[in-house]
Amino acid sequence: MGVSSLLLVFGLLAFIGISVVPGGFLTGIDYIVFGVLGCIGPIGFYNHVKEKRKREVEEKLPDFLRDIASSSASGMTIFDSMKSASEGDYGELTPELKMMVSQLSWGISIEDAINNFAKRINTNEAKRLAVTINKALEVGGNTSSVFNAAAKEIDQIKRVELQRKTEMSMYSIVIFISFFVFLAVILIINSTIFAALYDLQGQMAGQTIANMRIAQIDPNAVKDMFFVFVFVQSIGGGILGGFMMEGRLSSGVKQAFVLILVSFIAFKVLF
Repeated sequence: MGVSSLLLVFGLLAFIGISVVPGGFLTGIDYIVFGVLGCIGPIGFYNHVKEKRKREVEEKLPDFLRDIASSSASGMTIFDSMKSASEGDYGELTPELKMMVSQLSWGISIEDAINNFAKRINTNEAKRLAVTINKALEVGGNTSSVFNAAAKEIDQIKRVELQRKTEMSMYSIVIFISFFVFLAVILIINSTIFAALYDLQGQMAGQTIANMRIAQIDPNAVKDMFFVFVFVQSIGGGILGGFMMEGRLSSGVKQAFVLILVSFIAFKVLF
């Protein structure tokens, strides 16, 4: 964050005419882009890795619950059922299960162990699962059916979430397509209309028409203006598109990072 803030300051200084790094290799826009990318990039991709782990845990959770239900139906106690199930391979969920079994072996109640498990995973599904299991065990009854019902509930939630993502992904695709169309239009306008204006002002430099002097258009100023348009579009489109697709702002930050990088490279190569 410190380096990103420093780059943003360098960019602002470059805009007011103060060159911090000699040689002029980087413009004010470059500093600002690198500063923004350095700020949102680590945040977006860290959250992406964290959310990916949570998804892997949630995918394995119904299998774990069904294994507990199967063991309980054969007459094993809750502790033995959880211990037996935790010896299986559940990917990212396995370390959390072993921790929960260890807490049970230390004498911690099953209610507290499940609550601690839900806090470590820190997802709405895990928290809802902890409440459901604890209430069912408190009331009493068939333990096997309790865990089977919890597994079915998580499966149902996953189906609803998948349906929502499928429906909203179409809107996200439209947003991303709109961004690339906007970027292409900006590039076309610059290579046609403004290229002709640059040629015209080169031929008529210093001349006047009807007492009006032909103004000089700075190509670098036009480039910076167009990039600001695309820059704002990439941030807004990335955050909105990612949020609509995943339902989390962290995903939107990641998408914004990608769109900013694409637009920056496109301007450096094609503009």
